[in-house]
Amino acid sequence: MNYLALNIVFMLIAFVILNVFVRKSPWKLIGWTLLVMVLVTLIFDNVIVALGIVDYDTTKISGLVLGLVPIEDFAYTVVSVLAVSAIWHKLTKEK
Repeated sequence: MNYLALNIVFMLIAFVILNVFVRKSPWKLIGWTLLVMVLVTLIFDNVIVALGIVDYDTTKISGLVLGLVPIEDFAYTVVSVLAVSAIWHKLTKEK
């Protein structure tokens, strides 16, 4: 299994959990947060790859890259934004 297939599985799980447990998700806020986090990830990850701190096994990536970073690397950002927003929304919801 390559990184992209594995990441899609975890992104789908995070999306389902967000929608099952948090029915009224603040999608506009989540979207803006996701945009900012993806841009920060894009910048930071390109720097650490350019410096040689991180490298990727080319046999396990899809070949789609943004700068020096494979597209699969952004799945962690997407899942973390979805998971944190679901947890935050659930814990701070008025009862």
